[in-house]
This record gives sequence, C-alpha cells and structure tokens, in this order.
Amino acid sequence: MRCLQKNAESPVYTHSFDEAVGLTRVGRFHYLLMLISGLCFMAVMAETMGIGMIMPLVKCELEASQAEQGLLASAGFFGIGLSSHMVGFLADTAGRVRTLRYSLTLAATATIISAFSVNTWMLIVFRFLNGFFISGCQACVFSLVGEFHSNKTRVRYVTLMAIFLPLALVFLPALGLVILPLQFDSVIFGMRFTSWRLFFLINTTLSFSGLAGLCTLPETPKYMLVHGNHDAALNTLRSIYSKNTGDKPENFPVKSIILETGGADLANIHGVGDAFKMIWSQTMPLFYRQRCLQTLNLSLSLFVVYGISQGLFMWFPTILNELIAKNGQGLKVCEIIGGMELTITEANANDCSGSIDSFMFQVLMMIGGVFMLIFVIFAYTIDIVGKVNLLIIWLVICCVCAVITHWLSEFAAVVIALTLLMSLGNCGGIIGTLSIEFYPTEINAMGMCFAMMIGRLGSVAGGNLIGLFLFKYCDIVFWAMVGIIATLIALATVLPEKKREKK
Repeated sequence: MRCLQKNAESPVYTHSFDEAVGLTRVGRFHYLLMLISGLCFMAVMAETMGIGMIMPLVKCELEASQAEQGLLASAGFFGIGLSSHMVGFLADTAGRVRTLRYSLTLAATATIISAFSVNTWMLIVFRFLNGFFISGCQACVFSLVGEFHSNKTRVRYVTLMAIFLPLALVFLPALGLVILPLQFDSVIFGMRFTSWRLFFLINTTLSFSGLAGLCTLPETPKYMLVHGNHDAALNTLRSIYSKNTGDKPENFPVKSIILETGGADLANIHGVGDAFKMIWSQTMPLFYRQRCLQTLNLSLSLFVVYGISQGLFMWFPTILNELIAKNGQGLKVCEIIGGMELTITEANANDCSGSIDSFMFQVLMMIGGVFMLIFVIFAYTIDIVGKVNLLIIWLVICCVCAVITHWLSEFAAVVIALTLLMSLGNCGGIIGTLSIEFYPTEINAMGMCFAMMIGRLGSVAGGNLIGLFLFKYCDIVFWAMVGIIATLIALATVLPEKKREKK
C-alpha cells in the first residue's frame, strides 16, 4: 500500500495500511480468526481425504469396481482443481468472507447428499461437487488471514494457521475409530444406512462450525480499502482494536488511510460476456512480464510438493501393512514394495469382511501429530531463518530421505524416512505465504487460488502416477523424486521473498 504524506496539522493520525492494521495489535480477534480459518482448512482436508478411510466399506456395499474406486478417490481433487480459478475471481470481486460462506454451505450440502448415495456413480458425482465447492476454503483462507495482519506478524500467523491441516489427519482417524466399527444397519428413506454414511454426516460438523464462525467475521479491511470503501475499512480496524485492547473504538490512533481503487466489482457484470472479460482481466496480471516467471515457479512448486506428498500418503497405509508383515526379514524397502502389486489386487478384490484396522488409524494419527509439530517449528523459525531459507532446508531434508530410503531395511527407520518425505507437503504452507506477499491485494486471492489449483492437480497426478509406477519400478520412482526435489531446491533460490523492514 502507498503511504499518504503526513499532514502537518495532525501528523500522528495518517498511516499507511500496514501501520494501521499493525496498531490494532494481535489479540482476541486474531486468535478467533485463526480458529475459524483453521476449521475451514480442516474441512478441506477432511472432505478430500476422508473418502480413503471408508473406501473398503463403500467398495463392498456399493460394489465399486477398481476403476470406480480410483475415480472416487480423486473426484474431490478434480473438483478443487477445476473450480479454484473461478473461486479466486469471486474472492477478489465479491469478497473473501462472502465467498467462503457460500463455499462451505454448498460443500456441506453436497456431502449430506452423498451420504445417501444409492450407487457408486452418484457418490462420485457428489464427491466431485463437494471438491468443486470447497476449493474456496483452500486458498482464500490465506488471503483472509493475511489481510488482517501487518507485515510484522503476517508470516508467523499464516504459517501457524496451517497447523490445522495435519490436525485434520488426527481428527479423521479418531472419528473413524469411533464411528466406522459401529455395527448397525438401519433403513432411512427406504435406503440402507450404515456406519460410513454416518461418518460422512458427522464430517460436515467442521464445515458448519467454520460457517458459523465466518458469520461473525467482517470482510477484510484491505479488501474494502482496495474497493474504495475507506470508511468501512477504518470502522473494521476500530472494531478489531477495541476487541483486542478493551479500549473504546474511537480511541484507535488512526483517522485516515490511503484510499485506493482498482479492485473489480461484480456490480460491473451485466452478462456472461462481462463475466468472462472480468475473469480475464483478473487472471492476466498474474502473467504480466514482472510476475509471469514467479507465478509459474510458485505453481510448479506447489504441484510438486502436493503431488509427491499426497501421492505417497495415499499408498502409505498399504506399504505400512506390508512392512509390518515382512519386518525382520532384512529386506530393503523396494524389495518389499516390488512384490506387492499382486497382493494388493487380490486383497482389494476379496476383502469384504467389513473389519476395521484400528492400528492403521492409530499410525495415521501419529503421522498427523508429527506434521503438526513440523508446522509449529516452521511458525516459530520462519521469521528468524527466512521463508525461502526454511523452504530450502526442508526440501534438502526431504531429498536426503528420498535418497537413503533405497538402503533402509529397519522398520522404524523406514517409517521415519517415509514420514519425513511425506512432510514435503508441509512446504505448501511456506509457498502459500510467499504467494500472499508477492501478489497485490486486487489479485491476491486469484493468485493464491491459481497456484493452489495447480497444486491440487499435482495431488491428482501424484496419487495416480505414484500408484501406477511405485509397485513396478520402485527404485526408479524414488530416484525420480530425488531429481525432482533437487530441481525444486534450485527453483526455490529464486522465489520472491518480501524482506521484513528493520525497525
């Protein structure tokens, strides 16, 4: 934001936007904001990853084929990928909070309907629609939180907020341990209602909780200022100041902020043609000469980190089962994985016992706990080390883990190495923080959503390609990961990083 020239008659009352939002201080409002945003984050993870927990039950009850199971597992990611661009446009034109409210409402509705699916294709369609609608909670939340913070506190709190992503990996298996083993077979609306359907319904509590919280939040003052609503932005900052300090709103020591315009507005749309023109006008600035290479760099980085991490995570339970079964035989990782393909196919085809592997849920909860710890470390070291430096350090750790995995045979060492390699996805939070600071407010959400769209397409690609090649060409796949991560390290050295101003 540009800063107004100080008025000689009232030198202390005119501030730049960053100074103004910084004077609200971090307090009760910001902690509530983090909780609400975290619930939105958890809703995304729970909705997209939850299907994997109930796949064995769905497969047997709806008689899903192997191909249908693959479509079902990736339907939510496809939905996110296809809608992210549009959601970014809506967030930059209709508002961050308003877009998130509609996003959660429609996503929860799709989940409720999918819980009553009568066949596999109905379930696939509504899981796709759930991903299509809930994509707003993935990238818009970064802009939402970032615009309520100043440069001094933004990086730490945006990074810390990402802790809610792995928290969902603790919530999901814990919910599964309680709900899925329940033995009941009721009939509702003339349809068989079993535990996996109840799991879906209870899963919507995250979406409804986030929606309830969003109804208490104002639009971000930075968004309002960019759209020319100076008074509303200032009133919002006064209200935040009052909540955080207990002081009266009128005592907020800012009386004037720079009035900027240039943000797009839905009121300017008078037909389909206008809508496409506005989407184009919001998208093209991402690829202006001064931003094009960095937009591609950020998008490619997210594609890789989500592709490798979520691709491995999707198959980790299967790999873990085989590691447990052959523990103590002195076999290296790829010697074990290489002989798994036939076993997996036969198991998937014949296992309809309905039994739930509680140990697997416990392991997933522990991995979620490890990822939470990593995010906490990120949040409290990122200002000291620097965003790009921290990203490079963690990429190097993941690269080393991919290298040494070839020679590991001890069960504990293999699990630790694979867990750290999957933690590559945690770097998405750092890359998201870099994106927030790189794009100006009027295209901030669009930039974030575009990058996240490419990242989620990486999740789809990774889940399918890693599953296709890992069990046939294990050594080649892990060496390919080493090369890809090494390339990512080189690209990270030229990522844009906004330096903190020294006081």
